[in-house]
Parts: sequence; structure tokens; C-alpha cells
Amino acid sequence: MSAPTPPPSGGTPDPYATPEAGTTPSTAPAPTEPPAPYASSGAPSPTTPYDQQAPYGGGPTPYGQPAPYGAPAPYAQPAPGTDGFSIAALITGILGISPVALGLGIAGMRRTRRTGQSGRGMAIAGVVLGALGILGWLLFVALIVFAVNNDDFQEGFSQGFEESYADRTGANLNLGDCFELPDDATDLTGIVAIDCASPHGAEMVGVHELTDAEYPGEDSVVATTEDFCFEQFGAYVGTDYDASGLDMMYLYPTQASWTLGDRRLMCWAQNPDGSPLDASVQGSGL
Repeated sequence: MSAPTPPPSGGTPDPYATPEAGTTPSTAPAPTEPPAPYASSGAPSPTTPYDQQAPYGGGPTPYGQPAPYGAPAPYAQPAPGTDGFSIAALITGILGISPVALGLGIAGMRRTRRTGQSGRGMAIAGVVLGALGILGWLLFVALIVFAVNNDDFQEGFSQGFEESYADRTGANLNLGDCFELPDDATDLTGIVAIDCASPHGAEMVGVHELTDAEYPGEDSVVATTEDFCFEQFGAYVGTDYDASGLDMMYLYPTQASWTLGDRRLMCWAQNPDGSPLDASVQGSGL
């Protein structure tokens, strides 16, 4: 058996050489372990200080530091809404509750400035509407006071109202006038006389002015009106009412119209069926 071949003098044995049969492989020195790829001189790894921001996608953000991009804020506050006082100020201002709108509007302006809530415009609108409403009421009261204490204003107003009411009661119609009857026979507003030769609905057969200083009462006025109208009908038409084929209507002052100057008794003749008259009934004997 031949002896093993020694390695070349001063050389490094081949770790991959196959030993010959019957020989004991030499023990090779253990390979040196490579250094840790991320080791740094054996010093401990630095940790992230408490007061530094964590890298994107890292752990929770320390208290007092801004949240990383895309991460929810840990102490997010709800967005402020609309101040209720301001809303109420606008609503009451539109409804014309002026003092309430003014007070709520001032409170709403103060609250929105302090809390940062929206609605300041509504509060300002409530203040404006409330102030305008109060100003309007003051002007109205001033006008009432002026009217009560001004004789010329009272006289003009009373005269105009009396003329309007007199026109409603047919004060512009006189004895012998022919006219068209309105749907409401108690309202002769705007009724004017027309030619009796043309078709017409009625003809005035009696007009009388009462001279009582005070209103004599409805029963007394009605009795006076009937006595006057029945007598006047016979004198104007030429036959008594009971024997006539015509119908008769009349108007008289009421308690309310008396206070406005109404003193008129009026009587007119018309056909019972409401058909038009085609000529004057004066002296006709119909």
C-alpha cells in the first residue's frame, strides 16, 4: 500500500480533494463565519426617539406629532354645524316676530363668533328683519296717533267713507230713474240710471230722506218705509200695490249705515219673475 501523498509544502490543503482509500481525512479548519450584513461595529441598534415621527406605514404616531400621510388622526374633532340660534332668528324674522328675531339674531352672531359654527349670515338676516319689523310697527303706531289727533284727517276719512257707503246704498239714484238690478239687491254699488225706453230691470218709484236726529230703531224704520213705499207706489204707478201686477222692493237705513250718514228710504218696481221692463211704469196702471 502506498503512502498518502502529502500536500505541497507551504500550501493550503484542497478541501475538495478525495482522500485515497485507507487514509484518514485530515481535519480542515472551520470556515470563518461571514460578518453580519447589518451589524454596525457591535454597537446596539439605535431606536426611534419618542419625539420623532414614525416612518410611513410605521407604528402609532407619538402624542403631539402630526399623523403620517394616509393615517387617521387619533384625536380628530367633529366638524362644527349650524348654530341653532341663528336658524331660529331667520325663521322668526320671516314670520314677523320682530323682537324675538332681533334677540335671537344678536345671540346667534355672538355664538358663531365664539364657537366657529356656521350660520352667521342667518343671524344677521334675523337682526335685519327684526329691526325692520319693529320700525314698521313704530311707524304704524305713529300713524294711528296722528290720525286720532288730527281733525282734518278724521273729517276727510269720514267724508270719503260716507260717500262710498252712500254710493253702495244707491244715493245716486232718484225718483223715476230706471236701472239694472244687481245680483244682490241690497248692494247698489256703481248702479247708474239708464233710459227707461230701453229694457231695464227696475224703476225707482219712491225716494225719501229721514230727518230724525237719532236712529229711531229698526222696527220703526221698517214701518215708516213700508207706509211710505206702499203709498208712493200707488201714486207713481197709478194703481194700488195689491191690484198691481208689478212687484216692489225697498231699502232703508240700518243702525250701522245711520252712523255713516245714511237716511234714505228707496222703493222700486220690477216684474215678479225678474224679466226686464221695456218702458216706464209711471202712470201705466200696471
